[in-house]
Amino acid sequence: MEKSPFKWVALFGICILAFTAFLDFTIVNTALPFIQKAFKIDILQLQWVANIFPIILSMTMIAVGKIADYLGRKRVFYFGVVVFGAAALLAGFSPNIETLIFFRGAQALGASITFIASNALLADVFNEKERVRAIGIYGGITGAGLMLGPFFGGILIGALDWRWVFWINIPLIVIGLVCCLISIKKPSERNTNVHMDWKGLALLVFGLGVIMYGIIAGAGTGYSLYILLLMAAGILSIGFLIYLDTKTEHALLNFGIFKDNLILLAMISCAVAGVVSYVFMFFDPLLLENVLHLSPYTMGLLIAIIPAAQVVISFGFSTIMRWFGLANLFLISCVAPLIAAFLHLFFGAHSSLVVFILPFALLGINWGLSNTAMVTAVNQNVTPSKIGESIGTIATIWNVAGSIMLAISTGIFHMEKGAFLPAFRGVIGFNLAFLFLVILFAFFIRKRVRVKSY
Repeated sequence: MEKSPFKWVALFGICILAFTAFLDFTIVNTALPFIQKAFKIDILQLQWVANIFPIILSMTMIAVGKIADYLGRKRVFYFGVVVFGAAALLAGFSPNIETLIFFRGAQALGASITFIASNALLADVFNEKERVRAIGIYGGITGAGLMLGPFFGGILIGALDWRWVFWINIPLIVIGLVCCLISIKKPSERNTNVHMDWKGLALLVFGLGVIMYGIIAGAGTGYSLYILLLMAAGILSIGFLIYLDTKTEHALLNFGIFKDNLILLAMISCAVAGVVSYVFMFFDPLLLENVLHLSPYTMGLLIAIIPAAQVVISFGFSTIMRWFGLANLFLISCVAPLIAAFLHLFFGAHSSLVVFILPFALLGINWGLSNTAMVTAVNQNVTPSKIGESIGTIATIWNVAGSIMLAISTGIFHMEKGAFLPAFRGVIGFNLAFLFLVILFAFFIRKRVRVKSY
């Protein structure tokens, strides 16, 4: 039985609106060097334009899912889209970096709502038989948003101005909203039995916020006693959250899933993906513009290799999983960025553009494997009632790991007062050491995973 007579129009609208959020995830990275020049800011200020996104996602994604169930998915989805669109419009008009960071944070809130509610809304539009097909189309279109972001960014910056990487969202949002409004008529069902862990959410927001502030402020002004105490309070807050979540029935983060070694391996892989999607996607565009002085078009095309590899991996995942097995794919997803980071050490002012292809593709392989393999592992090893919160927990760890590593990396870069390239290599060296330690842990966990046939 069909849930909506205009379900394919609804799918088109939902996909277009989600596409804008995924597009924004990568399109802004291409604009970072030009934003830095426009506002004449240092690397510590610039990193907030990128880092505010994962910070807000980390703070809100789990809560958003529960709020959408409680208030109704359609209502929350529309609210998120409007917030995202208004913030994108105002971000483009920003007169200074502080205003841009504020509206970038508002964009992240809108994107968080759109990410979660758009997936959930598909269940209101399609019956169970057609839902798999709809999810596949949704995944392909949103994946294309990630892939096309750097390419579109290069075109818009080269032809117009960096502000258009924000304004390009507006016509897409209008088209998507019109399609949804004319096709999705039935209100979403509400689940009034949803339990929200407000105490845990407060601990997460406070802990993550002060840790990030301490890392960045300390790199700029020095790690005073006040900064160190603030960071200690943040660490204690996160630690207390983890303790409470192991004791309560309705926990904010479902840490119990990590008793399964395959799920723990998925979490490790996604933590590495956080480094890829935030640290490398932040510094690589800066290198291409500041050291190689590439045009926006060329830079956009090169950066697009990363999400393009991610999309290719996602579409071919079922075949790849049959070849290697799920547990081994998690190891591959960790080793790929380690090799990519090592190759980054050899980037220089006279590097041929060809040398960027392999390391960028390896970063994309990690991104694609981490995402698809994680969702597969959760669906195969977690009870159906816990799948949503389990994916939300791992996604939160992805964003937390990425945001913290980006903050530390920009601090390391800022402390190197010389030319761009030595500071860049210092950042890469630090992340290379981190990835090496993580991979050692991943190999240890892999030995404890029972091999399954797929």
